Amino acid sequence: MGIRDRLKLYFGQNKLEGFGYYIENQYKINPLVEALKITLIYGLVGMLWILFSDELTRRVAGSMEVYQQMQTYKGVVYVFLTMLLLFFLVCIRMNLFKLAIKELADSIHELKQHRNALALSEQRLELAVEGSDCGIWDWNLEHSSYYFSSKYTEILGYEEGEVNFTYDTWLYLLHPDDRDETLKAVDDYLQSESGSLEIMYRMKRKTEDYIWILCKARAIHDDHHKVIRLAGTHTDITKKKHLENKLHASAYYDSLTGLPNRFFFEEKINELISGSRAEKFTLLYMDIDNFKNINDSVGHASGDLFVKHIADRIKQHTSPADFVARLGGDEFAIIYKGMNQEEEIARTVQDLQNSLRKPWTVDNHEFFISTSIGIALYPEHGEDLASIFKNVDIALYLVKKNGKDNYRFYSLEAQNKMLEQIALINYLRHAIEYNEFQLLYQPIINMTDESLIGAEALIRWTHPKLGFISPSEFIPLAEETGLIYDIEKWVIKTALRQKKQWLESQYPDVKISINLSGKSLTCVEMIEEVKTLLRETGLKANSVQFEVTETSLMKDLETSIRNLKEIKAMGIEIALDDFGTGYSSLTYLKKLPIDVVKLDIDFIKNIASAEHDCLIVKHMIHLIHDLNLQVVAEGIEEAEQSAILKTMACDYGQGYFYSRPVRKEDFEKLMKKGAIQHSSVDEETSASTRQIAVSS
Repeated sequence: MGIRDRLKLYFGQNKLEGFGYYIENQYKINPLVEALKITLIYGLVGMLWILFSDELTRRVAGSMEVYQQMQTYKGVVYVFLTMLLLFFLVCIRMNLFKLAIKELADSIHELKQHRNALALSEQRLELAVEGSDCGIWDWNLEHSSYYFSSKYTEILGYEEGEVNFTYDTWLYLLHPDDRDETLKAVDDYLQSESGSLEIMYRMKRKTEDYIWILCKARAIHDDHHKVIRLAGTHTDITKKKHLENKLHASAYYDSLTGLPNRFFFEEKINELISGSRAEKFTLLYMDIDNFKNINDSVGHASGDLFVKHIADRIKQHTSPADFVARLGGDEFAIIYKGMNQEEEIARTVQDLQNSLRKPWTVDNHEFFISTSIGIALYPEHGEDLASIFKNVDIALYLVKKNGKDNYRFYSLEAQNKMLEQIALINYLRHAIEYNEFQLLYQPIINMTDESLIGAEALIRWTHPKLGFISPSEFIPLAEETGLIYDIEKWVIKTALRQKKQWLESQYPDVKISINLSGKSLTCVEMIEEVKTLLRETGLKANSVQFEVTETSLMKDLETSIRNLKEIKAMGIEIALDDFGTGYSSLTYLKKLPIDVVKLDIDFIKNIASAEHDCLIVKHMIHLIHDLNLQVVAEGIEEAEQSAILKTMACDYGQGYFYSRPVRKEDFEKLMKKGAIQHSSVDEETSASTRQIAVSS
């Protein structure tokens, strides 16, 4: 760059352009060269001045005197010109120096601002990190150097500088169960060359306990895409993890027993079925028989204790490989993996039920436990959750329908039986509408003179296609579906109106005994219906008797007793039917507002052949009489049975020895006679009539 250009830069509008040249070429500028340039310029100007000024002076001066004077003036001019030249050259450099100082000052000011901003940013970052439980770490893979922030060490319970944190330290503090998975995740990330790393693992604190850490990191690559650094954060997520565990437990486990719940059970079934190697398994669906009785007897708190007791018993009888779940209430499910032979399954289920049958005692109450279990096999009985659970439910339903306290494998036959019952329920809904029911009347006689004193009204159903259907078959279905209300209303209405007709036709005023189910007994509307019918027919309340069973009372004992007292207050007699079949019958004799006790047929049938049974019946009759109650013996089929009961002072008798249940026309004939002319019932007749005489 020449002097002309430099002068142009200096006197140009933007003086910084000249300075810019030196900034851009700062490493090429040499102070000695610059000083030499000024010296050479000065020397060149001086020599040119001497050469040209002397020649010019000689030509102009006419005399020596003038020449000497001009030499003096020439020296003055030379000094002046060199002064200007030096001024100009020094001024340029000084101006550039000034600009350099200014630029340096501006740069220093700017650096201070950047430093303050950086300090503020670092302070904010530190506050953010401190407040978020995050520790900063930096791993230099090239130099194997590590940086761990103070928060990092604080998270692990150490003071700053207390431990020299290195890769080996981190590896030592890593939970053994998480080590392989964590190292694999880091290695996979380093090989991927993209994205970010995010993993969770446990680390040991100074206090020897473990905390959960969330590690987030990113890799820094060189120009050859090689990872040279790995930096990130460690966050203590222990509280979050504990909360997640609690939420998981509440979502997947039963809070009362600690067993997996229905949601977890369904996931487990789907997992077993959808696995790449779906293996066979056996599903048990278990229900505790008469669990409601326990809740009603000792309260729900004790009922919860009972459920926990059952859960513990089941866990004791199963292995860790088995899956046990509580599906709700008193329902449990068990999955046996690798067990698919029916003989082996049957033995296992029998052992389980036997272990559960041991009595359980709470608040001085002893309960004998029984269970009903449905069994289904995968894949034979269903290839998905919905189908296998539907089928195991069918198996359980049929166990409960056939007396409970048993187990049953699902089968196509069982499914067909279930479908038959569904069809039967549909037919039952229309039975009243289509007038398919009828009442039969079984005489009740006075044991002293065998006079007719009453009758039990028994419902019978004859379907136009299916023919005769036993009450033992359709009454339980009616109770389950709620149809029992309408059916028993029909029975009460039909029986009371029939009695009214008999009275109007001058037949004897015999007592009509009507069965009440547990559901009707707890229904206020049913009591109001009885009051309405008594007013409508004008019948005396004491000419009507309601029969209830121990089983029906247990549906809701408190409500049942309250409603029985209201019925008795109306003047209607109460009879306790099937006495002796329950485990707490004597309790009911004290609690219930009853007038009559009906001894079950199971006690009567062997009194002529078994001395032990005869003795029991004798003392039962004496006990009942001591309580000022009357006794009806059911199921009398032989003259010898009748004779023995007479010697025991039994009040009333009922059974095929006197008469099977008969239609109203036949019962009217018996009422006209006033006494029963009984005859022995041969075995064939007894067997055939016993089926249709089952009481509702």
